[in-house]
Amino acid sequence: MRFPLEIVLCLSLTAAVLLPTSRAHAVPGDEQAYSGSLFSPPTPLPKAGAFYVEPYLYVGSPIGQFGSQGDYHPLPGVQRSVSSLVILKYGITNRISVYITPQVQYSWQRSATPSGLKFTDLPFVLQGVALDRQSRLWPGSWQHSTLTVDLGMNFPTGSYDRLSRPQDGSGSGVYSFRYGLTDQTGFKFGSMRPFRVRLWATGIQPVASTSLNGQSVYGTGTGFSGRAHAEAFGNFGGSVEFSLNDHFVLALDMIRDWSSGSHVQGHQILQTAPAAQNLSFNTPAEDDWFAAPAIEYNWNASTSILGGVGLTLSGRDTTRQVIGTLAFEHTF
Repeated sequence: MRFPLEIVLCLSLTAAVLLPTSRAHAVPGDEQAYSGSLFSPPTPLPKAGAFYVEPYLYVGSPIGQFGSQGDYHPLPGVQRSVSSLVILKYGITNRISVYITPQVQYSWQRSATPSGLKFTDLPFVLQGVALDRQSRLWPGSWQHSTLTVDLGMNFPTGSYDRLSRPQDGSGSGVYSFRYGLTDQTGFKFGSMRPFRVRLWATGIQPVASTSLNGQSVYGTGTGFSGRAHAEAFGNFGGSVEFSLNDHFVLALDMIRDWSSGSHVQGHQILQTAPAAQNLSFNTPAEDDWFAAPAIEYNWNASTSILGGVGLTLSGRDTTRQVIGTLAFEHTF
């Protein structure tokens, strides 16, 4: 399995660093507020009964394709998309929160019918603070660290088969178990502006296969009938947030996404053959490195806005994406 190895690698690099609990709140002893970077996982709310909402707007376009050896080829005239995701989070206690992230997307392409508005798969996540530590390094300097554990499920609410075009898919068709760790630390060194580091590793393991009919996200075409057995996927990464003043913060995400592929079996009806043909194949494993610089503006510890642009730097058997992102967040 690839994911346990990558969790070990990520955590071994950060074993001495543990993280603060709030995505939109300053750590104790610091007046600096953070919104959190664009693509890092959310962390628990520090107050029971608090409610947090963060709508995102993504506008994305694939501009190229990475081959199996990492070779790159431009892709003119590809399908573009716009999507909206909302993080809805509730603080059960001051250490445990629950959240969902409903998302819809719309895609289009020149000389082709638009996909229409589609829901993606729906994550439901329970998260808790496993470790919380604050220490003074020397007068005027400190660090505050927390370690968050996430457990949850992805529910298959997105379209995945019987598609007009395979690229119109928005889901996987399978229930999947989610698990992950988020490690966050806020620092203050003397007269320097405070900054925050967040490191994480997340895995998603499908728990069942799904039936397929026709064109699908698994690479099947019209006339296909069978099943897909999806394998694990996930990502790990890190973010840094440097405060310029009490309101403006520069942020950067560096992320590695990976997927173990899937296995597809079934029958394909061909116009040139009198009977359906047996079909069995594996979709390729994928991985990429993705960077997303952003700027935050925090009115206070409860309300922020942030925006930036992400780009796929390198990869194998995957597309190069440019994604513009804008988000607003508020804690009630």
